Amino acid sequence: MKKFWKITVSALLALIVVGGATAYHERHNIRRYLLVHQHYAKKDILTTNQIKLNIRPARSTARTLSTNQLSQDYRQDLKKVKTGSTHAKVIVNPYKTSPLAGLILVKTAAATKVALTVHGDTPATTITQHLKGYRTQHAVGVLGLYADRTNRVTLTFTRKNGTNTRTTYTLKTAAAPKKIGKNTLKTSKPQQMALGHGNTKLTFAVSSLGYTYGLDAQGQVRWYSTRPISHVFKQLANHHLLINTKIKNSESKSNALQETDFYGRVYRQYNMNGLFPTKSDPTKLANNTVIHHDAIELPNHNLLLTVDDGSKKFVEDTMIEIDRKTGKIQKVIDLKRILPKSAYTHYTGTHRPDGKIDWFHQNSMVYNRKNGDLIISGRNQDMMLAINYKTTKLKWILAAPQKLPKSYHKYLLKPTTQHYRYNGGQHAVKLINTSQNTGDTIDLEFYDNNVPVTRGKTAQSKQWSAGEIVSINQLKKTVTKTWSFGRTLGKPNFTNIVGSSYAVGKGNTLIGFGYADYGKRSEFVEVNRKTGKIVFDVDRTGFAHGDWSYRAQRMSLYPESAQLNLQAISTR
Repeated sequence: MKKFWKITVSALLALIVVGGATAYHERHNIRRYLLVHQHYAKKDILTTNQIKLNIRPARSTARTLSTNQLSQDYRQDLKKVKTGSTHAKVIVNPYKTSPLAGLILVKTAAATKVALTVHGDTPATTITQHLKGYRTQHAVGVLGLYADRTNRVTLTFTRKNGTNTRTTYTLKTAAAPKKIGKNTLKTSKPQQMALGHGNTKLTFAVSSLGYTYGLDAQGQVRWYSTRPISHVFKQLANHHLLINTKIKNSESKSNALQETDFYGRVYRQYNMNGLFPTKSDPTKLANNTVIHHDAIELPNHNLLLTVDDGSKKFVEDTMIEIDRKTGKIQKVIDLKRILPKSAYTHYTGTHRPDGKIDWFHQNSMVYNRKNGDLIISGRNQDMMLAINYKTTKLKWILAAPQKLPKSYHKYLLKPTTQHYRYNGGQHAVKLINTSQNTGDTIDLEFYDNNVPVTRGKTAQSKQWSAGEIVSINQLKKTVTKTWSFGRTLGKPNFTNIVGSSYAVGKGNTLIGFGYADYGKRSEFVEVNRKTGKIVFDVDRTGFAHGDWSYRAQRMSLYPESAQLNLQAISTR
């Protein structure tokens, strides 16, 4: 009887396994069929459901669980540490992907608050940070170490009665990867730079595909990630970082959107499916990058992403909003539904090796909290435009009028001066002076590559690139150029692709000439907008082709306290 039940159970298990495998295989085949035989709302425009099926974001908890395991180990280590600052445990690269980060675990007999000093080569490169609160157990995060050096880090412990003691620790780091390239300092005037309180702000060179790293006021590498980062490197409202990386380092495509921090802890990750039909043979599927250039946080804390939507024919003309908690797609915006049909059906400005049509090439976006507009930059239409995010109705267009149907001319912004030079192939659109501007006026900063792809060609085209600011009256639909810098640097700093221009404080703008000298060099220039004087200038050379710096950003290593929270991160 026992033998009969054993045989019966084994047979049932075999049927379940075979049935499950068969069902999985069938689901897989059905999905492949739906990816190849796509559903269209009308010619060339996919249905929203088809786009959701093509991309299919999914939450992944693997790296969060790895983070939690390391944090658990450090909690146990802190318990075991003997009381007294000389008994501290010092860890370099605690979360395994930020080699110039550290963690100091220390106990004090009395409750103390801690001040951190990472000693630099100069006063302007010495990083300081004050931790809030009095504790007896301290998990102090250290950021801003030098590469290939025995770093000195001092902790000052202050009791409630005001007495204090200091202990200096050493943290040994390895050399930075050679693929970062050579960073040559040309100009540095720290007193005039926007370095933040405690010199915590670095200049981050955001990679197109490779190493993203941060430089101090002397052009020295003080942070980098071993994760391959492509285009997206943003700070969220909760002070975490949002990056676009790879699901596995061995993969060729960057299809993991990750919420992380400067230590390398992973809070959330969304994996994207990028199995799309090819243009040459739509019955075949190939791996594609889904998120290509930008991602922003919306007021509801969901994420808006520029994506390839899986079209057989077109690329880089769609956005999706994903739910922050689940990763599910909440909204789809296809720019083919907003802009004229002729823009994508008669486009000839650029050509791709895969034969697909990159007619818009959306490279950045910014949400205007005051009126609910989304402002978008499209390189290959030499165009910036605003839509109402809720309704997706077009509000205005900043572009030269050539090749735009007359029915769209009513949206064009009118220059207030003659001989206005329109933007060409621009990048990195950003709102500035938001607290100062009222009513219908906005100030828009962007990087003007000055390369006309579809419209706006002049004798000045391709002679230089520049950071620029324009003032827009959205009611009157007028545009006035209020600031520009780059022309005096001439053709060596003309960049056919990539680039950024961001206000960073102290009346300064940081400009990233990412593709200077035809991609052989990237240059990061901080300039005072009032005086036109350069206060910081670094040349980057010796990097791999394709890994030019997509953007240059000034960000603080310590947007919050250096007191690390070692509690487990929720995976729900």
